[in-house]
Amino acid sequence: MTPSPFKPIDGIAAPQPFSPEKAVSAVSPPQQKDPAVTKRRFLKRLIIAFIAIPYLTYALWSAYLLAVLPDPAGVYDRLIPIGTMVAIVCAVVLVSIGLFTFLRIGAADSIPLPRRRLAAIKAAGVILPGLIMSGMVPFMIQREPTLAITVVAPEATEEMVAPLSVTFSAQSAVEVLARRQLTAEKFVWDFEGDGKLNAETTDPTVTAYYDRQGQYTVAVTVFLKDGSTRRISSVLTIMRAVFSVDPVQPILDEPARLSIAHLVTKKEDVDQAEWDFDGNGEIDLTTKALDVVHTFFMEGSTKVSVQVTLATKAQQTYERTVEVLRSLPLPFPVEFIAEPEHLIGPAPFGAVFRVRTDEPARVILWNFGDGTEARGERVGHTFAQQGVFPVTAEVRSEAGPVAKITKVVRVTPDLPLSDLTFSGSPEVKSNKISGEVPVIVDLKPRTTVPLVEFFWEAPEATSVGSTSTSVQAVYRREGTYTLWLIGQDPDGRVLRKPITVEVLPPASAVVIQMDPDGGTSPLTVRLDASETVIQDEQISGFEWMFSDEVQGAAHQQGAQVSHTFQKPGTYEISATVFTTNGKEYSTSKTIVVRAPVIDACITASRTEGKAPLGVQFLSDCSTLGQKTTYAWDFGDGFSSDQKNPIHDFQRSGAYTVTLTLRDGDSVSASDPLPITVQP
Repeated sequence: MTPSPFKPIDGIAAPQPFSPEKAVSAVSPPQQKDPAVTKRRFLKRLIIAFIAIPYLTYALWSAYLLAVLPDPAGVYDRLIPIGTMVAIVCAVVLVSIGLFTFLRIGAADSIPLPRRRLAAIKAAGVILPGLIMSGMVPFMIQREPTLAITVVAPEATEEMVAPLSVTFSAQSAVEVLARRQLTAEKFVWDFEGDGKLNAETTDPTVTAYYDRQGQYTVAVTVFLKDGSTRRISSVLTIMRAVFSVDPVQPILDEPARLSIAHLVTKKEDVDQAEWDFDGNGEIDLTTKALDVVHTFFMEGSTKVSVQVTLATKAQQTYERTVEVLRSLPLPFPVEFIAEPEHLIGPAPFGAVFRVRTDEPARVILWNFGDGTEARGERVGHTFAQQGVFPVTAEVRSEAGPVAKITKVVRVTPDLPLSDLTFSGSPEVKSNKISGEVPVIVDLKPRTTVPLVEFFWEAPEATSVGSTSTSVQAVYRREGTYTLWLIGQDPDGRVLRKPITVEVLPPASAVVIQMDPDGGTSPLTVRLDASETVIQDEQISGFEWMFSDEVQGAAHQQGAQVSHTFQKPGTYEISATVFTTNGKEYSTSKTIVVRAPVIDACITASRTEGKAPLGVQFLSDCSTLGQKTTYAWDFGDGFSSDQKNPIHDFQRSGAYTVTLTLRDGDSVSASDPLPITVQP
């Protein structure tokens, strides 16, 4: 052997020379996989998957419960007992698994201690989150839901404008507490968040009034029967403020109070306020007062604005839309009647007022708006001074309720129209019209004064066709009446001019008398025109026409005739009188023929029995007309038109019998009558 060229240094052997044979022999053959080890690894992974999937499902279920509970609406409350039970079961399972795991780890003496400690830490890291979740979830899902205050009115809360009334409700909180067997006794409200008591109610709903803009913390303390309390709060934001209107929805023709007092710190800060009450851009009132009174004469939405000029010469414009109502609901129906109809005219202005109601009244009090009062069902009053006067009737019923109703009287400066004339017919002479019955008035006023608006009152006319600008009215009764012309200029001055209408008896009259003057069809009417008087003429004959016949059909008969109206309806009867001098005089009357009132009713000799079953049916309890027909339906395919038929039911079964009566256009069906036929 050749000695190594390397010498050992300090006892360290020199490296041996490389030998290929030794290198080949030093390489060990590849090791074979142990089947037992592979099986243990597979079982381990299977056990991990078996535990991990339920564990993950439980974690997702717990997350879902925490997301939906507590539920203020109570929809998911049914999940509380289920979630609690699942948490308890999972906690027991996790504790059992943990005990088993730790016991196994402790008993594995063959495994080094560091490895057993690491295994215990890993097991705790898996089991502890589940145990924490099982303890936390039941507590969290059983918490009391968040209680809230809701705004009931106004509905649109995005941009509220003061002054306004806001209605709050804690009803949702009451319902949440009730589901937990807690009953609310009273509610203490703080509307501004300043800790001061503003209202104490037993109802969960309350209304607060805000006259300024700002952000308010609204709070309510709910006192419960078990002695505990709950405090709920909410933030209310009012973006801006405008002038106030009292009442908030003014009544047509009734005074309303408008105020800017809440918009300024001191009265002395205001130099003037310019009001526009009708939204036309023109100033209606300029004042230094913070409060003004105005009466709205048009129903519906009206835009009102005010420009406030401060002592510092700074200006601010406020505007809002005011909803003017025709009237407020009354506790019982009351009608306010005034004569004249249009309560406007120059001083002195006299009027008569009365109320009409079916409610027994204990007393009726009147306030005329000028400092005077009266009582009674019908009163009269004269307004001596110019102005706007709300006349209020306060009707106090015997049962206790009080109904108040108002009309406005406007007393204005006089409007002189010296060149006033009339076109049309009949001729107006010295403010008087005269003529025989019927007097037909068709007049139109004329004047050179510009921008005068005219309208009429014809309170006692038989019929009125028009009262704006021109009047069209008919007076058919003898007597003396007053026709009123009212004129008004843009300055508010008013003309109220009376025209006397004298209606004289007719020189000649065709008179028709009817017997009867109405009834049910078919109706035979006896007509008599023998009381007809034609002055200075001799009657030669009569001609009668009836609107239920072919148009143009006339009957040349005497003064007394009879006619039968076959069908219900409204018909016109015309009579024309001929004289020996060839003159004709006509008149007409209207008659109403009603449909006959019929009512079908049936009885039976028996309503059950064995087949074949013969039954006598009677209609004697029915209400009949003059030409009533019968239509029986026995329910087995057979029918009859007899008044009281007899019918045999051949087969067993349940049948329904009805009777239909017809009399002209009138139809009546009886109530169904059941018949039972036994086998």
